[in-house]
Amino acid sequence: MTMRGPLGPAARLWVTLTALLIAAAGIVGYHHLRRERLAFCLLGGGVNDITRDRELVSFAAQQATPLYATNCARCHGVDMTGNKALGAPNLADTVWLYGTGSVADIERTIAYGIRSGHGKSRNVTDMPAFGSTGVLSANDVRNVVQYVLQLSHRPYQADAANAGRAVYHGRANCGDCHGDDARGNPDYGAPDLTVNVWNSGGDPQELYNAVYFGQHRIMPGWIGTLSLEQIRALAVYIYSVAHPP
Repeated sequence: MTMRGPLGPAARLWVTLTALLIAAAGIVGYHHLRRERLAFCLLGGGVNDITRDRELVSFAAQQATPLYATNCARCHGVDMTGNKALGAPNLADTVWLYGTGSVADIERTIAYGIRSGHGKSRNVTDMPAFGSTGVLSANDVRNVVQYVLQLSHRPYQADAANAGRAVYHGRANCGDCHGDDARGNPDYGAPDLTVNVWNSGGDPQELYNAVYFGQHRIMPGWIGTLSLEQIRALAVYIYSVAHPP
């Protein structure tokens, strides 16, 4: 029987390095398998059930954070609070133009956009230019603005607001989109005028401009540019920011 002495320094170093490489390979393999499992669950599960799984929400946020910074922040802001100059809405609150703000609603908007030209984009209607097309006079528009200020529980001129109410329900027929109660229509993307949330600014002059000149905001559809996994991750991420634990 041959007896072997203690390993020399070189051999011990080789054994240590081999063990470290095996451990590192195991860690890499574990993280790869974990990522594959989470990616499968992110796309394979019920879209609105994902938000109940904290691990999936965290995984989605990790994937989506750099995507948002690269593709979305220039319009919606790095903090998701929007940009009124662009009419880009605040994504960090719970007020939504389309749908109820579920993951599925957000995902559809990201994928196909708004008036993007895609056949599945949200493009039923937009805000007409009531003033510049001659439907309403400048005075009519100012009165409607006062009525909107009243609806959103802000200081208003009573006589002008009363006149604006008649215009809202009469010649302008604003209720056709915004509803007789002015609470909006999530199918059209017509905003709720009673909650004092404004994508393009809510001071009297900004409201006047919106009614007089109209609005035709466009959001690109990201289908084909981003993968389905990336779009789903962004939708979950945005939902989680708007609905913190």
